[in-house]
Amino acid sequence: MASPFEQGEAPRVLTPARLDQPVSEVPASVTVIDRELILASGARELYEVMRLVPGMSVAKADGNLPSVAYHGTQARDQRRMLVLVDGRSVYQPGFARVNWNAIPVALEDVERIEVTRGPASAAYGANAFTGVINIITRDPRDVDGQQTRVRAGNNGVLDSRVAAAHQFDNGAWRLSLNDRRDHGYDADLPPLDTGDAKRVTTLNGRSVWELNPRDTFTVHAGGSRTRLDRPNERGLEAIADYRDASQERAERAFLGLEWQRQVSPRHQFKVSLYGQYNNEDINLDLCYRDPITGTQGPGGGLYYSKELRDLYLANGGDIGQTLASAAADPAIQNRYATLQASGGGPFCGTGYLDVREERYDLELQDTLQLRPWARLVAGLNLRQDRAESQAFLSGTAENLSHRLFTSLALKPLPPVTVNLAGFWEHDDISGAHFSPRAGVNWEVLPGHTLRAVYARALRTPDIYEDQARINLPISGLSGPYGDRQGLLGWDPAYFFVTQRSPGTLDPERIRSRELGYYGRFAVGGLGGFELDVRYFQEELWDLVSGALNPFNFEPNNNGEVSHRGTEAQLSWRPSGRHLLRLTGAHIHTRATSATETRLAARDSAGALWLWRFRRDWWWSTGYYLARDYNDYPFERLDAQLGWRQRLAGAEWEWRLQVQQPLNSEPVVFAENEYQDDQRYWLTVTVNF
Repeated sequence: MASPFEQGEAPRVLTPARLDQPVSEVPASVTVIDRELILASGARELYEVMRLVPGMSVAKADGNLPSVAYHGTQARDQRRMLVLVDGRSVYQPGFARVNWNAIPVALEDVERIEVTRGPASAAYGANAFTGVINIITRDPRDVDGQQTRVRAGNNGVLDSRVAAAHQFDNGAWRLSLNDRRDHGYDADLPPLDTGDAKRVTTLNGRSVWELNPRDTFTVHAGGSRTRLDRPNERGLEAIADYRDASQERAERAFLGLEWQRQVSPRHQFKVSLYGQYNNEDINLDLCYRDPITGTQGPGGGLYYSKELRDLYLANGGDIGQTLASAAADPAIQNRYATLQASGGGPFCGTGYLDVREERYDLELQDTLQLRPWARLVAGLNLRQDRAESQAFLSGTAENLSHRLFTSLALKPLPPVTVNLAGFWEHDDISGAHFSPRAGVNWEVLPGHTLRAVYARALRTPDIYEDQARINLPISGLSGPYGDRQGLLGWDPAYFFVTQRSPGTLDPERIRSRELGYYGRFAVGGLGGFELDVRYFQEELWDLVSGALNPFNFEPNNNGEVSHRGTEAQLSWRPSGRHLLRLTGAHIHTRATSATETRLAARDSAGALWLWRFRRDWWWSTGYYLARDYNDYPFERLDAQLGWRQRLAGAEWEWRLQVQQPLNSEPVVFAENEYQDDQRYWLTVTVNF
């Protein structure tokens, strides 16, 4: 069988310019992760396969919350990269983040992942800032039958899956239900006092109807339910004792509709409509200590008194100065006496960090073959975002955006491709903006292409950054404390610390220049090679680099970062039995804030080898390196043994995966350590 490399055809991708193009002609460096690479990686969760992308920072930086960022900067706030699932943005509108736990797609449902490495706002608008990850799920017309899967291992790993697919006369459908559980990092290793176990349940479905030879209608639907142990809030630990562990409980759902019409062989029209919903809460169950005696008692109610809030505001929001001067303030002395005279016991109650988000998105896209040498895609988009939170917004806030986009691919000469793109958008928060991109690809020899790209992009402030009004109410008060007005001076009663955004933040901006090479060729008896090399210079400015939490709130555009470096990815297939994948990146990062360098690894590398040593048996080995994440190096070796067999009329698949850290360093932060360095699990899948 001839190697696909010998056929001279580069794989085709859709994501970089919204046009179906060979990788050799797109205006960006692209990483394609197909089903074979996913299998070889042995990855258990979606975010883990991103380690196959050069320049991608991947870590569980915050316990059970994965961090994934291209040219990573901040460790906990990955708000500068767009993630799509079948064209639907999973970038959460209210709080500028991608929650990888909650993406309702299992790896078995993924057909391929296309990663555009570099700014792509010219194709997708604000927030496609450093790059785009497009997760493309399996078309139900390509699958049939049922599947069950069970996975178990150490560290509390216990996963399960049931799935079904069916084809009918003019279409097909598929549906999968997945459950994942593990214990996360170990709570008994200092300084982690609480656990970070998680349980994630996801539902994903897709149906396709071929209405006639020209029209196709697709429905995407699904959702997720998550339960995550969360660490104690350090700012609250200084003044209160937890009486119950905090957990984040969340539910998310989405529905997407898509109609495509093949108007002619040269003309395609598409309408997409989707809505998504997110509802999450983190409980804070605390007993507050008396600020005078340092022990639990009625005096703990001072932290929710109107008088302490007034003093906090009078001190310009300085928490330390407020607490230091509280004992001498006459109004607070009177409030303290009232609390002491109430006869109540410890002041205990529950607060919630609540978030509810909705998004509704309508997009029309028209693709035309203008001439044999010219293709155009253009469209418009209307999006309504809504966020509701008592804790973070003191109510509800909305943002309406209008967008126009176009991308033009020209071939003025057979070996030359010119890509031009622009995206205009206007939203209620940031006004009107335009993001351009220009790229030139020149095939200097068959199978060898040089690339030059210039792009500008932006990330607009999210609803929280623009309209934050932090007020943490307390509930569940018992005994005399139920009379909030009488004992605390106001009803509802709020924690004395409050924050408010000035609403004057500008969009973050990036300018990128890239020179690249793409080659796809065979070398005699050595087999086929695919090589991509990217040299880049990126300047980021007007960054929101400061913390934005209730205890440390710094909403400004003072941050600046510059990246300069080289990335490469190589795939080598010496035969149909072997595949070797190598990636590497060397990046110089400079930043005005230390927080912008915590996830910026200077050197990173990966190697993945798949060997099908018998007809139904395979072996894969992966190696991953990042130096460093927040001064801690990451280095790990993975190994997988898999085999398939027919048994009782079904296909059984067995996979044993082992992950072995090659150092004893924590991951990003000191609290992120495992009790057992080696992690392993066995996966059994039955297809029938």
